[in-house]
Amino acid sequence: MTKTNITNVLKKFFNHIYLSYIPNKRDNLKQIIIKALFIICLITLIVSAVYLANYFWEAEHQDSIIDYSREIWHETAENITPTDKDEAVIPEKTEKAQFMLDENSDFMGWITINGTKVDNPIYQTTNNDYYLNHNQLRQKSVYGALYFDYRNQITDKTRDKNLVIYGHEMKNGTMFGSLKKLKSLDFYKQYPTIEFSTLYEQGTYKIYSIFILNAVKEDDDGYIYNVYRQNFNTEDDFYYWTNEAFERSIINTGVDVSYDDDIITLITCSNDFPNARLVVMARKVREDEPREFDTRNCTVNSNPRYPKKWYEHRGIEYPFSKK
Repeated sequence: MTKTNITNVLKKFFNHIYLSYIPNKRDNLKQIIIKALFIICLITLIVSAVYLANYFWEAEHQDSIIDYSREIWHETAENITPTDKDEAVIPEKTEKAQFMLDENSDFMGWITINGTKVDNPIYQTTNNDYYLNHNQLRQKSVYGALYFDYRNQITDKTRDKNLVIYGHEMKNGTMFGSLKKLKSLDFYKQYPTIEFSTLYEQGTYKIYSIFILNAVKEDDDGYIYNVYRQNFNTEDDFYYWTNEAFERSIINTGVDVSYDDDIITLITCSNDFPNARLVVMARKVREDEPREFDTRNCTVNSNPRYPKKWYEHRGIEYPFSKK
């Protein structure tokens, strides 16, 4: 076939496409509408395909990054040796953290919850916005990363009583997307503890409260339970604070909390109502008690305290007075 013939074939092909699918002067009103709708549908299909392809690629990319870190964290790399600078601040038993620090100097800890996809490094920077849309490699990502509240103090000499950790509620269950499993009594009975480490300590934590919280005051009569507190002036102040967590908990866990306990608070989004948050609070296992505990007597709380918006969304009268 000559070059001229090829050109003619291509012209006929594109002319056919134009006449068949692109509105033109030969078309009546009905044909123009049909073709316009076809083009809109085609563009929508292409945009959706690109979005889905990017979503699944980013999900796979994110999984590969974290999976590699998990191998390092759970299988201590013997060939990783801390530098002189880092030996001064990182205990010998946590030298595996050196790999994570080399990757990202914002690395501050690790959290694992069996039965969920929560098995992630935790970071901290000077604000609570950066890791909302940056992953552990500091790349732009809708997944973000788990991170401590920027106000929390975590050093080799001091640690706030309550460490607050944020993460996205991803639909595929990654980040803090699978925390909602803990709202189930059966699931909680199977997995009532959290493995948690910072650069300076490690331990098992007993989950003592799981509840729904409002993020804006207007959703609960101008009140937000302050789960973000780092420290407490008195024991009475502390117990007043923890008692409210028990009052709000979806499950009666039976876990006691004392003024000497270290606490972690996990916060993610929830679909219970707009701007809702799911909160999970846990305290460190004490030296004189076993890591495992009997959950057979745990029960569903028949009347946990929800934000006022939760009741309004369900057409239920708000049963609590303003705090």
